[in-house]
Amino acid sequence: MKVKPRRKPIKWPNGARIAITPCVAFETWPEDLGGPNTLQQENRRSFPRNAVTKRNLATITDTTFFPTGITVQNYPEIFKEISEYGHEVGTETWTHDYSYMKQRAKEKKDLQKTVDAVKKVVGTAPVGYLSTGVSPSASTPEVILECGYNYWMDPQHEETPYTLKVKGKELTVLAYFQDLNDYSSYQRAGRTPRDLLQMWKDCFDCLYEEGATDPKFMMWGNHPFVGGRPFRALLLREFIRYAKKHGKVWFATAGEIVQWYRENYHDAQVEEWPNFAFAGRRGKISDLAKL
Repeated sequence: MKVKPRRKPIKWPNGARIAITPCVAFETWPEDLGGPNTLQQENRRSFPRNAVTKRNLATITDTTFFPTGITVQNYPEIFKEISEYGHEVGTETWTHDYSYMKQRAKEKKDLQKTVDAVKKVVGTAPVGYLSTGVSPSASTPEVILECGYNYWMDPQHEETPYTLKVKGKELTVLAYFQDLNDYSSYQRAGRTPRDLLQMWKDCFDCLYEEGATDPKFMMWGNHPFVGGRPFRALLLREFIRYAKKHGKVWFATAGEIVQWYRENYHDAQVEEWPNFAFAGRRGKISDLAKL
């Protein structure tokens, strides 16, 4: 059975079948990292509560261009260089804590600090947002719009951009492929580097084939303290070389993809927030805040 698509296919520049964006998560962790009560999803087990030394040095020295705001503030020379090389600086929030643990006012305060830090260092405000842990709060879409962002990467259900209307304003949504994330693969799922390389290639091959008639994008995260290890870093290089052997590939920043989409296909797919289903019905924001 052939299912009728709900939108017309979009086209990328120069007839590309696929747009590729390897994202870099450059993060600073909160002070509870390495302690027994932390909410952080660590890649090493914390010391027990009765340990004389309270924090694991190996864990806290793991600290890692979706940066947290405090990282931009503390390492301005790095982000100036990143910008000079033509890379885009989007952001997470102020430090690596979770928006779903915050009241709305606190979430906005932390994010505004982040915006101000990027403007001061890079010279322009960030326009792309990814929640820490790819885990937004019920208020996140409204908050990021109020702070001046125009695209959001948390939703996971599309391989093409779409327009999301939020109380009369608009975000462009680009899904961050969480399953292809190095941290998700190595630290949580226990995959080997070669396992992840094959996943990257398989994802690329599928989307490249589909892209002959319906172009897509591929976007995922790389953490310097995980995927940047020498025995893993060469796999990213191998994948990029593999993708470049194909003729119709557009390596682009997320912001370039958003700009192309907004200028050419803004109305191709429009959804209204909240744009999820819950228990067989249209979801409500309140569904995110109750059990």
